[in-house]
This record gives sequence, C-alpha cells and structure tokens, in this order.
Amino acid sequence: MKTINLKTTIQQVLRKYPFTQKFFNSKNMYCNICACKKHETIFQAAINYGHDPEQFLQELKEFIAKNEKSKTS
Repeated sequence: MKTINLKTTIQQVLRKYPFTQKFFNSKNMYCNICACKKHETIFQAAINYGHDPEQFLQELKEFIAKNEKSKTS
C-alpha cells in the first residue's frame, strides 16, 4: 500500500487489490470495465470524477488497510 500514490494507475491498484473494485464502484467509478484503467492514474481518475485527488488517495488507502486487516482477522 505504501507504493500507491497519485501516479499509480487504476489498473495497478485493481491488480494488486482486486477488492478495491468495491471502493471505485462506491464512487460511481466503474474502473473494472473501463478501458482507461490501463493508463489513467489515480490523480486523473479523481479529477475526472470531481474528487479531490489527495483526499481520494487517502480514502483509497484507508479502504485497502481496512479490508486487508479484515482478511487477517
């Protein structure tokens, strides 16, 4: 999770953390079926959907941490 930043592509996130599809869907972002996921960064996706990029990244990281924690519990 430390490696995720605003330059990380959506595809990289989905490959490493497939469960993040739920996070993106909750933001009305259907990244799992969008061809842009290959090249679109978290920064670009956040801007395109009207989210503050820094806040969006923080929420994504929190979602990942919470879901990884529940896997190990």
